[in-house]
Formats: sequence, C-alpha cells, structure tokens
Amino acid sequence: MSAVYDYVIAGAGSAGCVLANRLSEDPSVTVCLIEAGGSDKKAVIRTPMLLQFAITDEAINWNYWTEPQRHLHGRKLYWPRGKTLGGSSSINAMHYMRGAWENYDEWEQVYGAQGWGREAALEAFTRVENNENHGAPWHGKGGPLNVKTIAPLNPLTERYYEACRARQIPENPDHNGERQEGFGPYQVTQKGGKRCSAADAFLRPALKRPNLTVITGALARRIVIEEGRATGLEIEVEGEVRVIEAAREVIASGGAINSPQLLMLSGIGPGDHLREHGISVEADLPGVGANLQDHLDIMARASTRKPTSIGYSLQKLPATARDVLQWALTGTGPFTVNPVQGCGFVKSSRARDLPDIQLVFIPARGSPHGRETMTGHGIMVHACHLYPQSRGSLRLASADPSDPVLIDPNYMDHEEDAEVMTDCLEIARDILLSDAFDGEFRELELPAKTDGSRAELLDHVRANAETLYHPTSTCAMGSGELAVTDPQCRVRGVKGLRVVDASVMPRLVGGNTNAPTMMIATRAADMIIADRS
Repeated sequence: MSAVYDYVIAGAGSAGCVLANRLSEDPSVTVCLIEAGGSDKKAVIRTPMLLQFAITDEAINWNYWTEPQRHLHGRKLYWPRGKTLGGSSSINAMHYMRGAWENYDEWEQVYGAQGWGREAALEAFTRVENNENHGAPWHGKGGPLNVKTIAPLNPLTERYYEACRARQIPENPDHNGERQEGFGPYQVTQKGGKRCSAADAFLRPALKRPNLTVITGALARRIVIEEGRATGLEIEVEGEVRVIEAAREVIASGGAINSPQLLMLSGIGPGDHLREHGISVEADLPGVGANLQDHLDIMARASTRKPTSIGYSLQKLPATARDVLQWALTGTGPFTVNPVQGCGFVKSSRARDLPDIQLVFIPARGSPHGRETMTGHGIMVHACHLYPQSRGSLRLASADPSDPVLIDPNYMDHEEDAEVMTDCLEIARDILLSDAFDGEFRELELPAKTDGSRAELLDHVRANAETLYHPTSTCAMGSGELAVTDPQCRVRGVKGLRVVDASVMPRLVGGNTNAPTMMIATRAADMIIADRS
C-alpha cells in the first residue's frame, strides 16, 4: 500500500513542524508529515509548572540511554527526547535561547556552511518570533512563535540575581540581544500561561489545509532509494508496513539521534559499519552519526529553611491545593509559571572571547531530570559547558528500526572539558553559598563539602554530571570530510533527500538548541521553496 506526496517529512518535532507549515502554504503542493509518537494534548505538556513530568513521561518520550561513559565513572546517562507532535519542544523547559552570534559566523567561515552567518540567522529568528517583551532590531513581532520573559519570578530568583551581582557578573535583560554575557531572566516559548511548542506555533495552524497530511504512531523504517534518488519513506503503522512516496523530496527531521539512524538504516553512512549489519551501501558517508556534541551539565543544590521555594511540604499543602484548583478551573495562577527561571552566561578559566558556561537557577529542591520527586524546600544552580572539545558518535545496534542506536557522547574525553566542568561546579557551589541567601540557606547538599578541593570537585562531576538535552551535529553541514549535508541541507550523494534538524549544525551553539533548530528549518524551507521555483 502506498500514497504519493510532493514532500514527505520524517519527524514532527521542532524542525518538522516548521517545514510542514511552510511547505504546505502553497496549495498546489502536497505534504505528508510522519511522526512516531502520538498526540500532544496532555496536561503535562501544556502546563509550564509540570515540565518535570513531561520530561519523564514514557508515553511522549524516546527514553534513550547512553553507553557507559568511561570518563564519568562508567555511568549510563538518561537522554530524554520528545516522541509526540512538537518533539522535544513539547517536553523541554521552554527556554528560548539563540546562542552567540559568533557561533553562526563560525559555521560559515570555519565549517563551510555558506549563507548561515549571523545576519541570515537573525533574519530567520525574528521573522517567526512574536516577542512580548523585546523588539527590533533583535526581536520580531507578529510571528507564530510566542516568546516572553518569565514572570512573576520567585523571590529566591531575585536572591540569585543578588548573588550574581556580588560576583561582579553584569546584568543582562536580553541574552538573545546584542551580547550574551551576564545574568537575567530566561525567555520562554509560552503563550497565555501555556507552553507554545513547535506544534502549537507552526503545525496546528496548518492542519486545516487539505494539502497537509499528518500520520502519527508511524515508525520510519528506511528511506526508499532508487538509482541514487530518494523516492519515498517506508513506515510501520500498527504492524502494517507501507511506503509513502515522495515526488519531489524526502526530508529527515528526526533530530540528532533519529535522523542519522534513519540514514544508516537506508544505506547512507559509514560503509564498513553498514555492511556489518547487512545493509547495502547507497552512499558511503563517514560523517553520519559522527561528530556528536552535547552540553554536559552539573548541579549544585542546597536546602532552605522557609517554604519560599517551589516545593512540597506540609505547611504548603493548602496553598498547593489552591494552585492546582485554580489551574484546573481557570488555567491561571502559579502553575502557569516556568520554574526554571534564572539565566546566566559567564566565563571559565579556559574561556576565550565568549562566555563558555551557562547558568540555570531553579528555586526548588530537585533531582536530575526530575526523575525523583523530592519533598522540602531548596535551591539549585545548574552550570553547563557550552563549547566542549570532546566528540562522540552514534552507531546502529542492529538493522532493526525498532532497536535504539548506541549513543556514545564520549563526555569529557578532552582535558579542557574536565577543567571547565570543574569550574562549572565551583561557580555553582559558590553562588549557593553567597550571602544573598542569608536567612534562607540551611545546608549545602551537592556537592557535600563547602570547601572541596579541585580534585574532589572533579570527582563529583564525574559521578553526577548529566546531559542538558542538546545533542547536535551528527549529520553536519558544510564542506569538511565529515560533512553529511551541503549548506542547503541536501545529503551528499543522494538526490531528493535533505536533513533538516539539529543534526546539521556544524558545531554546537553556545546555548539551548530548540530556537536554533526552528531557525534552521525556517531557512531550509526557504531553500526548498526556491529550488521548487
């Protein structure tokens, strides 16, 4: 059984939703969007305060785990990725962060991704943005993606600002503006007290178009390639295998894990590795699954004396019950506020021109990924290394599309990464120990010592560091030997095939990756439309 469309998009995540919207604007063109997950109509997705439940909900999550990390005491790390309409934009912390403008110049000047410099990136960012708090020249108005500054802030977030001032960190009300360095509030993709995912902003408005078809619960098995051209996508829906034919192009938009997996299952990737799994080689591209980059994060946590933080305690139960009732009945109140509030960009001891550490302040006592619900009150500072030197890889576990790939980020393989991650923990710890938290502070919990040596801090990092959910670059664009795609996101050696998602970033940006992914899809849609014309 098969059906024919002009464009077939594999993955309804942040990039796929943008592409489906843009390509279906032309009523003469037919588009089919394929998603392995299901509906995004869930309270944990819609409600900002419930984001920890979204990131651990197995029904909307691929629930990946890495291979044992030799530089992190042999631990396997949890890698959540969205498996629903909107992809990871439906389960993330909603932070809208573009990275440093220099990152895009580097893509163009160092990696050969021509046309992806800062001016082109800014134009695409602003075109699709509706920023409630900031305007031109750095921000847009009237676009489909709603962006706002987190408000109201928890009183402990204001104390975090005081701690930053005490460290001589400059204040910065807009980390997406002219400069990145400094502290201030996060901007988030929210609208009217609810999450504004890529599905909300781009896909939902396009669903009324008769030329757009969306198929959910469909596992992409392989790209059909005939005589060097991608002609369709083989999918499995409720046990039935069928082919969706593409008259013009197949576009892989599964993200930095699923897109390289799909390419390798289709015979596109490192030739020897594919032959090991009995896969016929269509295009021998060693960069598929290589060059994996991610932001490694370390958390410092302290308990607090008063019920000021976002948390569960006996004395706060009446207020919590009231908040739940207000949210359930009216969709307003504290449950509409994002709990991940305070931002910061600072320099490590190994920094060059740009800040290389991102700070995240949360006025709550929590566990990594929110996988363990903790009672009591507290504060957390997360710090991640923005420009890791280490590189990892993805490889097939088998030729079965339902088998997860083998994920090896190879964290902290480079000596500089270990130094910067130690700086991360030291800075996060010292912020929690600041006089700004006098009267609130009870006890430092992580790391256990207030004055641990550098060696002790590094060992704590190896035992406790986790992902900040930003894998990229496994189908990198550009001109190097590991480049999988050209600057138009076209896969080398196969006609009619593109990859459009975070996997095409030549290098990881200095910040959250969701907004850059939507920017990439916006510009890629321009290129696809121009090629059609």
